[in-house]
Amino acid sequence: MKKVIDLISWFFVVITVTVLIFTMLTTYQFIFLKYFNSYKLVELSTFFTMIIWGLKLLEQKEKINILYPLMCILIAICTIFFMYIGVY
Repeated sequence: MKKVIDLISWFFVVITVTVLIFTMLTTYQFIFLKYFNSYKLVELSTFFTMIIWGLKLLEQKEKINILYPLMCILIAICTIFFMYIGVY
């Protein structure tokens, strides 16, 4: 199970970085991609990445302080809150 969560967490990191790069390229009008013209995809990918990393860090609780998984989950909650109020 640990290897599956590790693989999924790094997959979401790659997805988030890719989404961020495409969003920045679209924002600065180097390319135009329809779904990357707002920060909504960046916020969604950040939300899922932080949730997965929070779970990954909770699984390794014997090595890591509990503060780090809680911070990841807090970042995910703040991201969804800002999406809900329309900051994107």
